[in-house]
Amino acid sequence: MTTSRASLTPFSAELPSTNAPQLIVVNGRPCLGYDATTQETAYWSLMAPQGIDPSPLTISIAYMMASATTGGIALGVSVEAITDGDATDLDAATSFDSINTGTVASVPGTAGYIDVLTITLTNNDSLAAADYLRISVARVVADSADTATGDLYLLTADLRDDV
Repeated sequence: MTTSRASLTPFSAELPSTNAPQLIVVNGRPCLGYDATTQETAYWSLMAPQGIDPSPLTISIAYMMASATTGGIALGVSVEAITDGDATDLDAATSFDSINTGTVASVPGTAGYIDVLTITLTNNDSLAAADYLRISVARVVADSADTATGDLYLLTADLRDDV
């Protein structure tokens, strides 16, 4: 099986004017700093890779915690896939599919240590190759699983069609 994949970096993120994570650099590494008390969201836009098979479609998110050494986190990932000719008015609406939530029960025991959360994107908006694709990643602070205090630093994410 051939794997289709796309790397999502902090520098390629699109940040909304409100409730966006901060683009920061930690020890020379670009990160998106997601708050522990306010749900913040970042977006990535790309063309869906040729040959992509969205069954299964996963996203692996590499992160570290700024200060937390206990507790868990919850991240929500949404997919918007728009095919050429779809009846979606891009300047007036969005068409994200339902949120896919992934949780980690225990963050690393040392702040700054890396961890990876992989989420299966069951709700993938009928993604097909060459679709205009947007990925939304939010820290879901209202989720009962998100108990870690302090910022979550997203380092990178890898979208792929195999596990």
